[in-house]
Amino acid sequence: MNRICRFISLAGALLLALPAVSSAHPETGFLPDSVAETEYRIVVEINPKDIQTRNKLGIVLYRKNKLGEAAWQFGEVLKVSPRDFDAHDGMGLVSCKTGNYKEAVAWFTKAIVLRREDTMVHYGLGFAHEQLGNLAVAEKCYREALAVNSLLLQRGVNRELENGKKKIVLAALQNIRKKRAQAGGKR
Repeated sequence: MNRICRFISLAGALLLALPAVSSAHPETGFLPDSVAETEYRIVVEINPKDIQTRNKLGIVLYRKNKLGEAAWQFGEVLKVSPRDFDAHDGMGLVSCKTGNYKEAVAWFTKAIVLRREDTMVHYGLGFAHEQLGNLAVAEKCYREALAVNSLLLQRGVNRELENGKKKIVLAALQNIRKKRAQAGGKR
């Protein structure tokens, strides 16, 4: 209980010190990661089975390069909800960042089974394959990411965000084509 009070006091002090961001919601990305991390930790401390907040905490920890902690948060989500897309995707991201590309392929593949219509999970799978030298498979994944992206754009799903993702995928696709051309179209 004392830890919760300390967290609440710290969060309150931060919000008073930063009035411009105090009305922003952490999930919008308008809060600095350090503030979002504190808020998410408070919520998870109060309700350890809040998997949505635990996933958000995992992503913040991933962005802050606290990869062991991020993986632990995603693992806790998977204990409660073994079919949670965000946790599988998060584990794939952590695996990529730590250089465990085979593991990343497995995590991203599981995530795609759970939710096919996510641009960046296909991109992540392509990136992991690219790092493993599986250039043809990587290109196929990037093409699938682009197809999913086009579908989401047609549906009007967060156009600004999806257009940003499209640029990332197109750059990856262009890069992989160059690599394949240099390798004689193989791999």
